[in-house]
Formats: sequence, C-alpha cells, structure tokens
Amino acid sequence: MGRPGRRRVPGIMKYAHMAFREDTFLRSINRQEPQAYRTLYTDYYRSLVMYCRQFVPRQDVAEDIVQELFVNMWNKQMVFLSYPSFKTYLYTAVRNASLDYLKHQDVKQRHAEQWAAIRHEEAADGPMFDEEVYRRIYQAVDHLAPKCREVFLLAMEGKRNEEIAEQLHIAIETVKTQKKRAIRQLRERTALPVGIILLLTGGW
Repeated sequence: MGRPGRRRVPGIMKYAHMAFREDTFLRSINRQEPQAYRTLYTDYYRSLVMYCRQFVPRQDVAEDIVQELFVNMWNKQMVFLSYPSFKTYLYTAVRNASLDYLKHQDVKQRHAEQWAAIRHEEAADGPMFDEEVYRRIYQAVDHLAPKCREVFLLAMEGKRNEEIAEQLHIAIETVKTQKKRAIRQLRERTALPVGIILLLTGGW
C-alpha cells in the first residue's frame, strides 16, 4: 500500500484563501485600480451606510458621508499597510465624519456629544463592538425573500409601518409580519441576539 496522502484541513485552507484574497484586494486598493474600488463599493458600501445610520438620522446623509469617504480615499491616493488597518480606517472615518456632521447642527449637538462619550467609554473599557457585524447583517439580508427584504430595508430607512404599507401597496399587518419574519431569519443566520439586531436597525 502506498503512503497515505496528507489530509487537508478545511478550516486552514479557507482561512488561507481569505487571507490571500484580502491581501490581493489591499494591493489593488493601494494601486488605485478601478476594479478594486468597485469591489470596495460592493462589499462595504451598504454596511458602512448602515453603520453611519447609528449616528445620523437620515439615510441620504449617511449615503453622502460614505460616498464622500470613497472619493477622498481616491483623491488622496491613500495607502494601507494591512487589511485590518484598512477596515479600521473605514469605520473610524465614517464615525468621525458622522459626528462632525452632527456637531454642525444645533439640534443634534447633544446627540453628538452623547455618542462621543459612549464611544470614548467603549474604547477605555475594551475593544469596540465588531463593525463586521454590519456586514454579517447585510449578507443575511440578501438571503431574505424579496418582499421580506424590501420591507426590512424600508424600515431601516426610518419609514413607519403605514408608509411602507402605502408604498408597497400591502396591508399594515403584512408589514408587521414581514418585519418579524426578517428579524427571526436574521437572528438564525447571524446568531446575534434579537436586541442587537433591533439596535443595529434602529430599534423598530
């Protein structure tokens, strides 16, 4: 009998593949390759907008902040030393831009200070909440049924049940049912507590 071949460890192989993909992507970003920025938009835009919404109340403002971040990265020809530092920069830049936006609005001044204090306490007590949770949420959203996903995304934009029902031409009870279904499926796919999911989506 011949010598048995060396067994592959699936987890290690998967990790190595992810590390290679991240390293390749980062080199492309540093070289300002257009395809890399298209990947950046596809992989990070929605999760960054969702993260931004935890600071700013309006969807259009959150979208503008993230789009401006991408433009600034391109214009400044930014170079990142590692993939972790790249991810940290994205979420930190969005957070800082969001707080800057709030500070320039008198009505939101107190809200901005409260958020700044909370983030400062989190940094002192330990690592911040994992921003990759936002990506996990959106990846799970992509697996929702079309109508369920549509209701969920409209609710995240801050629309009330009545507004969603009117826009989609469905009953208010259907909106409520689809919301509950979305929360249940997201919890199953992400293994996050219901409270966390509600918090990340505005608590609706």
